[in-house]
Amino acid sequence: MSKITSLLLAIAAIIVLAVAASVTGLVTFNLGGKAKQGSYQNKGVLEVVCDAEISKPGERLAPPFELTRLSLPAVFDFEENTGAYPGEYTISMNRKGTLKVDGDLLEIYRPAMFKRHGVIIIGEHVTLDRRTGELKQWLDLDGGKRLDLIVGSCKRTNHAPF
Repeated sequence: MSKITSLLLAIAAIIVLAVAASVTGLVTFNLGGKAKQGSYQNKGVLEVVCDAEISKPGERLAPPFELTRLSLPAVFDFEENTGAYPGEYTISMNRKGTLKVDGDLLEIYRPAMFKRHGVIIIGEHVTLDRRTGELKQWLDLDGGKRLDLIVGSCKRTNHAPF
């Protein structure tokens, strides 16, 4: 066999293997230049456990913050469009918030209207970025202010990956 024939056969074999790997999902080729968004199963219940740093504000919900690290579970129910975690203030495991799904980002929101330390809290948000596992919690305060309370990193506890 000549060198050219061997080279062409090797190239053909590589192309066949690449196509087979792409068809089976083992390899993805981004030939269009667009970043592919993750494909997630948005049904059932997603349970995660998060290593979180909690910033507990002092009087008037202002610094200095007391920092603590805890492991927190969180639950996202796609069938009921709700979510919960044992957080600060309004969302809790027994008072769930509304779940909004936006690609990689899951957001739980619960409106509130109560006064704490002289400040009116009007809502609470929790987000989970399924691509990175990053969890964030913050409060919406009167006057258009935002108070960040929790940041963390989460891992799925049932049927990984996200």
